[in-house]
Amino acid sequence: MSSLENAVYGASASIIASTIVYPLDLIKTVIQTQTKDVKSATGDDLTPEEKSALETELNERYKNSWDCLVKIYNKKGISGLYKGLGSSLLSTAVQSFTYFYWYTFVRKLWAQIKTTRKLTLANSTPEELVLGMVAAALGQVFTSPISVISTRQQTNPDKNPTILTSARNIVKEDGPTGLWRGLKVSLVLTTNPSITYATFERLKAVLFTGRTILNPHENFFLGVVSKMLATIITQPLIIAKAMLQKNDEKGNEDLESFQSILRYLVKNEGITSLWKGVVPQITKGVLVQGFIFMFKDQITVMTRTLFILLKLKRQGSIRSVGGKK
Repeated sequence: MSSLENAVYGASASIIASTIVYPLDLIKTVIQTQTKDVKSATGDDLTPEEKSALETELNERYKNSWDCLVKIYNKKGISGLYKGLGSSLLSTAVQSFTYFYWYTFVRKLWAQIKTTRKLTLANSTPEELVLGMVAAALGQVFTSPISVISTRQQTNPDKNPTILTSARNIVKEDGPTGLWRGLKVSLVLTTNPSITYATFERLKAVLFTGRTILNPHENFFLGVVSKMLATIITQPLIIAKAMLQKNDEKGNEDLESFQSILRYLVKNEGITSLWKGVVPQITKGVLVQGFIFMFKDQITVMTRTLFILLKLKRQGSIRSVGGKK
């Protein structure tokens, strides 16, 4: 399969999967980006107006995924659970397209290098990890702006009702480089898809030796296991990235880099805060990854079958015309 084919099939599968589980994506982003200010929470040195505002803020905080789901639905209805869907799907499509394109490209390039040097063609687990990280890093340069816009729409939909408005607000507040806010942590997070796909390839080689195309349920199972492992390992960085891209607390040095955010969370909310929102993150992540692997193979088979049928039909038409002559 060519890099372009792999990219198109992967992006198509990602769009379908992300649409199905989008409310979970919204919920996990909202939960991960809400912060707790210890000083404010104690009520020290606050005016009556500030205390009133604090009470309102604490009442609006989400206790867990279900609480977040209910409050958003009660406040904005079903449409509130799909706020920012357009930019999210655009981000998903571009991210998946670039990842699958570069992933196929770098794997083929590495295979050619190994062939030239007469090395063993089968990739080891470290090799799969590095190839996945290189592919993800190349893709992040293109997808970071869309990811920032999507996060802003999810966490502050009233201020950012459209993709264009969000982009304008970001450039106005942070300059053009604001569209790449969180890129450093995004590059670090390339370990997530690399762990996912390396685990997938390794499990596939071990459990289904010699098979290229797996059944939908087999792909789904491998996708779920692979994504669960990657998410648990990288969850603190996922939270730091979301908080950086939200960036609605200007002048707060504790929220200016992913290292400072991690320190801020541990100091103010405890070590467990580094895994807040992990349940919807894993649920959303494993479902999307499982659906992607499941749909991608099916889309590939259906598309190739369609092209073969069209080709046979065309050849039959040509023979028919030739016979009449």
